[in-house]
Amino acid sequence: MSDPSRTRAAALVGALATLVFPALAGPAAAEGAKPSETLAIVGARIYPAPDAPPIEDGVVIVRGGRIVRVGTRTGSAVPKDARVIDARGASLTAGFWNSHVHLMPPDLLNAATAKAQVLQGGLEAMLTRWGFTSVFDVASSTDNALALRRRISAGDVAGPMILTVGDPFFPKDGTPIYVRAYLKAYGMPDEEVATPQDAAARAARQLDRGTDGVKVFAGAIVGGKVGVLPMRVDIAKAVVDEAHRHGKPAFAHPSNLAGINVAIESGVDILAHTTAASEGGAVDGPWTPQLIARMRAHNMALIPTLSLFDVEGTRGKAPRPAIESELQRVEGELRAYSAAGGQILFGTDVGYIDLFDTTEEFQLMSKVLSWRQILTSLTTAPASRFGFAGHKGRIAPGMDADLVLLDGDPARDPTAFARVRDTIRSGRVIWGADRTP
Repeated sequence: MSDPSRTRAAALVGALATLVFPALAGPAAAEGAKPSETLAIVGARIYPAPDAPPIEDGVVIVRGGRIVRVGTRTGSAVPKDARVIDARGASLTAGFWNSHVHLMPPDLLNAATAKAQVLQGGLEAMLTRWGFTSVFDVASSTDNALALRRRISAGDVAGPMILTVGDPFFPKDGTPIYVRAYLKAYGMPDEEVATPQDAAARAARQLDRGTDGVKVFAGAIVGGKVGVLPMRVDIAKAVVDEAHRHGKPAFAHPSNLAGINVAIESGVDILAHTTAASEGGAVDGPWTPQLIARMRAHNMALIPTLSLFDVEGTRGKAPRPAIESELQRVEGELRAYSAAGGQILFGTDVGYIDLFDTTEEFQLMSKVLSWRQILTSLTTAPASRFGFAGHKGRIAPGMDADLVLLDGDPARDPTAFARVRDTIRSGRVIWGADRTP
């Protein structure tokens, strides 16, 4: 997907502010990779949770897809029937979440009928190769996303746990300029909503089918004299309210400060991006303390997608100084929101952009956040936000055996989060050096 037009074509493209979303932990929790035999991961430096000290020369024992024991090698006997992974020199963390993906690259389309090896190859290249055991698809085709989830649940394809918002909601006359050709080429439906009643009805239909949230384009980039078209607040609120009635979260694509205001006023739970220059080069002011206080009052989470701005600037052939200035701007927004106590969720917008390698995102985030804060954004924060804290996000007995084995130590170099040796879901190595046929 190196061609820019295909990159753009690759994308189609929580609860009330204080609620947790237990509804997400229902059907999505039941799906998953089939558990393997007893597994012992021996000798790694274990990071059980972002706020916990590491366990040196550690042992994790997995059985039936769950973690049954965590300790040091000297204090933990390895079962004789266990398959042993020698992890000396590596680091072990809980499985990563990518909270902003799009299941729209060509290899992931036609999921109901596509060959399993094609789908699995697409998932490996985009997601499992980079340690993602859980993902939130925040705009694609409802039909295709649910079909792909079924294939993974049935064990036909090895992949991450998929949560999805399905089809997004665009303002009337607000289909983003960068997805119009894609929608036409693939015969996708019109995603625009013109009235609160129509918006709420479609949201209810999608949620009743099994989607896990909604996504509104609070600010849609349409180009021309308009630039960014905001969604009417009453329409956005109708979509968000329907998600909350179902106990599920609402995401927003803001684009600019006007879009953030729509998101706040409609009760959105998660901002899918930081914001930078508006279409046409107009630049909003920085996020003020007052704006951040309003976002915090609504318990909003933020997905930075920092590397997106580099990719977009490079693709648009912007001068490098202009790209660096924009990166400094979005890094500043991340810094300010994190410093104010705002929840940060890791996400890359992969599937819209074809920068599958997560190294740059970690490089950019590490300018602003500590490695422990980055680990939080990958593990405990999304598990908590989306209702899975009881069994995902930490390495402890009784938790799901969703794990990532890294070649390197993220405490010394945060880009080690991108140097994935093994991705393990439900006790099964679904990508990496220690995967078995």
